[in-house]
Amino acid sequence: MNALSRREEETLLKKTKEHALKECDPIVKEFAECAEGRTFSVAWECRGKYKAVQDCMLQLCVSMC
Repeated sequence: MNALSRREEETLLKKTKEHALKECDPIVKEFAECAEGRTFSVAWECRGKYKAVQDCMLQLCVSMC
């Protein structure tokens, strides 16, 4: 069984996250537009869009591993 070094693990995680962010870009932009100009109200006003970002990222990260 081969294990990744800490550095390899961090590099893989970073690249996976970058790829997922590119693929989820439209959803991330929707969340960013919702969050723009808000402070505390982001938590409830943009909850659905934040959940969509998390779901997209999770789906892509799981499918890549």
